[in-house]
Amino acid sequence: MSDTEETIVHYASGNVREALFAALRAAGHDPARLRAEDTNEADHLHLGGKHTTAWIADTLALDDGARLLDVGSGMGGPARYFAGRGATVTGVDVTAEFVDLATELNRACGLDGAVTMLNRPGQDTGLPEGSFDAVLMLHVGMNIADKAPVFAEVFRLLRPGGVFGVYDLMGTNELTFPMPWSITRECSHVESETAYRGYLEGAGFDVQRSMEHRDEVLARAALMLQQGGAPLSGALILGEDVVLRRQHSIEAVRDRQVTPTLLISRKPE
Repeated sequence: MSDTEETIVHYASGNVREALFAALRAAGHDPARLRAEDTNEADHLHLGGKHTTAWIADTLALDDGARLLDVGSGMGGPARYFAGRGATVTGVDVTAEFVDLATELNRACGLDGAVTMLNRPGQDTGLPEGSFDAVLMLHVGMNIADKAPVFAEVFRLLRPGGVFGVYDLMGTNELTFPMPWSITRECSHVESETAYRGYLEGAGFDVQRSMEHRDEVLARAALMLQQGGAPLSGALILGEDVVLRRQHSIEAVRDRQVTPTLLISRKPE
């Protein structure tokens, strides 16, 4: 099974839309008329959630006028957040269920003119060369065994001087499973920061900065664990063992087996 197939099998349940819409209605929201923030943490599926999304946007100055690509865009929470700050966003994801739901949510939020979702793999987007000012990949690398072709495609898509931000858990894959991104070690593709730097430099990028987000993630861990199966949280995707998966991931961060890391690279002018 390819890593693309692994990802689809892991995340596609066939009932994410129904579960999310039921949770939205229970919270007093009309799924046909939403604000981006109404989905709370349900569509920010990375450690630190929507607060980390905001931190990344601030760090990379993703505001008015930026042409942004989100690789592995999921249900589109970060994409809608960036669009709310004035960016024009394209998201690509291999899970058709997520792409369809994200498109519907974009429309409900009145952002369908600012966010476009495509059911395409990161290594073969079919998008025009040099068409983006910035590219983001948020907690996606753990699902990609062969990262080099994805980074090469990102390099092609960025304009000269464009920025690539990768926020992933970097470290060892000798972890306690299940994890949020994988049930088993065989389907998990965690790698070291050194390996990521090698892929980025091999694609032609200048790696400019590495920023650990460990303390911030641990500071929010208690709150995220308290949410557990809260209606508008990652429980919609992660299933009944969401608490166990989150505990395992936080323990791995606490024990420095993995570190939430933002690597910032640029395509040379």
